[in-house]
Amino acid sequence: MTFEVNDFKSLMTLESHGPDVFVGVGPVYPWGRVYGGQVVAQALRAAYLTVPEGHFVHSLHSYFIRGGDCREPIRYEVDRIRNGRSFLTRRVVARQAVGPILNLSASFQIREEQANVQEFEMPTDLPAPEELEGENWSQMQERRTIPTQGARAAAWV
Repeated sequence: MTFEVNDFKSLMTLESHGPDVFVGVGPVYPWGRVYGGQVVAQALRAAYLTVPEGHFVHSLHSYFIRGGDCREPIRYEVDRIRNGRSFLTRRVVARQAVGPILNLSASFQIREEQANVQEFEMPTDLPAPEELEGENWSQMQERRTIPTQGARAAAWV
C-alpha cells in the first residue's frame, strides 16, 4: 500500500484514533523501510498533541527497536507519564504489525527566564549543501553525504 505524502505538513498530520493514540503514514522509500527520522518526528508530534499550549520540547530520547515497513501505517501510543507545574513527560511507543518499532521519551517545559547557553557549535570545516551531489530519498527529502575519513559520518538532510 502507498500513501499520498508529498510535503512535510501531510507527513506530520497524524490521525487521532481515540485518546492518546495517533496514526501516521509516510512516503515509500527506495530501501523499503521507514526512514527513522520520520518515525521520531511523528512520535514527537504525537506526544506534542497531548501537551497543553505553552509547553515546548525540552529533551527527547528515542530507541529504535526494529525496522518499520513504509507501506504500513504506524500507530503512536502516548503515555502521559507526568504532568508537573513546569515539566511534562511523555512516552510514545510506535507500533506496526510486527510489534513496537520505536520507543520515545520526551520532556516538555514551559518557557522560563534562563541564560542562553549553546553547548555545541556547528563545525566550520564542512562543505555547504550546494557544493555536494544530492541523493533523493523521496519527493520531499534529499540527502547530501559529506566525504569524511575514519569513523566520523556527516550529511545534510
